[in-house]
Amino acid sequence: MSDEIRCEGYIKKGSFMTFGPRQWEQCKNDAVVKVTSIQDGEETTVPVCIDCWKLGISHKIEITKVVPI
Repeated sequence: MSDEIRCEGYIKKGSFMTFGPRQWEQCKNDAVVKVTSIQDGEETTVPVCIDCWKLGISHKIEITKVVPI
């Protein structure tokens, strides 16, 4: 059994431009940090990879804490 933790980031696939249904797909990368963020007034902590962490920053998600795994 692997000790790796899978990233809990989700990526939107498909849209009206591709004429396919919009679906959310879980990131396939291994998590490297646990990120605590506040969205819609709710604080959550999830394991994420570097790419999803950067994506959250680019979308201006309020990140309050980051801890290496």
